[in-house]
Amino acid sequence: MKKIWNIITLVIFLCSIFTVIGSAQESIVNNYPEVEPLINFVGEDYLSVLHLLGAKASIIAMNELGFEKNNRNVLALTDAGYMAEIGEYTTEKALDGVISTTGNSQGKGNLINVHKPYNAKLWFAFFDKESGDCIYLEANGEVLKTYLNRERTDVGALADFMELADNEIFTRIAKENIGADQLLSNPEPWQEKMNAKVFGGNEFSMITLCNIWAEGLSNDFLKVAELHDHICPGLTSGYLIAEYVKKELPSPNPRNEYTIISIPPWCKDDAFIQIFETNVGHKRLFVKWLTTEQKKKLPEEAKNVANIFIREDKKTGTGEGIVVAFDWDKAYQLCGNVSRKDLKAFDTHRWWYMRLKMDLFMMDYLDQPEELITTLKEFTMDLEEVDRLKSAGVNPLVELGIMEDDVKAEIETEEVSADPGVIYALVLIILLLVAVGYYMKKK
Repeated sequence: MKKIWNIITLVIFLCSIFTVIGSAQESIVNNYPEVEPLINFVGEDYLSVLHLLGAKASIIAMNELGFEKNNRNVLALTDAGYMAEIGEYTTEKALDGVISTTGNSQGKGNLINVHKPYNAKLWFAFFDKESGDCIYLEANGEVLKTYLNRERTDVGALADFMELADNEIFTRIAKENIGADQLLSNPEPWQEKMNAKVFGGNEFSMITLCNIWAEGLSNDFLKVAELHDHICPGLTSGYLIAEYVKKELPSPNPRNEYTIISIPPWCKDDAFIQIFETNVGHKRLFVKWLTTEQKKKLPEEAKNVANIFIREDKKTGTGEGIVVAFDWDKAYQLCGNVSRKDLKAFDTHRWWYMRLKMDLFMMDYLDQPEELITTLKEFTMDLEEVDRLKSAGVNPLVELGIMEDDVKAEIETEEVSADPGVIYALVLIILLLVAVGYYMKKK
């Protein structure tokens, strides 16, 4: 009897173990089959709330925009994984949720990982270039933090997260048509939405990134746009300058051979960081500002000066360089219906209207940058002289003879200028001498 009882006890014990193991191993896919592609991609043992967040955003977008996986006409955008953080948690895992669910990827050219600062809101957006519709989703950081804390010790955190309603996971879900034709033909309504921040303050990023992507962007331009977080004429001018320099001053290893002096700086310089890897930290990009007064003193042909590129040769100890200018006046004229004053017309739609219009226009010049860019000067100098151009307190445009030396001009002015009293005294002395001479002659 005792043996029988021991056997029964052992059977009950083993059954309970198998029951626990079976429930622990039950896949989340059983209740949520929509995340199966994600599970296959990352593995269930590594699954996180952030993976599920990316999948959730993607599923909402696919339903709202009506597209299926691997649709090349749809662009996905997010700041997940670039710098955006949720408390102590980085957010790169959310990217896997987007990639595995939608099939979008950087390799396919339809995923843009937008650069935002570490404390930016975590967001996702999806754009259909056929319809012009865009859906924007902004994650609820506090809710995410709660479930990320739970998933460390609670195996039920993932399933509970999947049970949350969409408006609990996302603080903002907005769908708008941002097709370029519609925005440019009827800009006032979008200006109201811009002011209302329907995309959480990312409206300009969305309308430029999405519409220029729809025109067709190379991977290197996409990487430039990711860093800059939007596309504007200034950024495109940098891409064009880079293409121009590749032809006019080619280098097999630009990171180690180019010295770039930005004078004056604008959005263009982010393009050089991505394309040439000439970062400030690599001591290859130097920024020199020009004051308003200095800009006025530039000769007419140098009014649009942009950059100095120097290709250094350590073997010969010399540097070959070019000073380049971007012809903004010509760009405005060719684009039509835009002007320089629109750049700061922030109280109307003109500020974004002209940027979007010029973005689209300048796409036609990606393979012919010489139409808008000229070389102001070619030069060769010793590397010691190159170091001087880079140094603090030195205006390289003066050193290269592009503009007049302000200090020298002031000194020369001071040298030829005299106190009016001194001049009067000299005149009186001269007159007195003349009178004395005349008097002596009479005697």
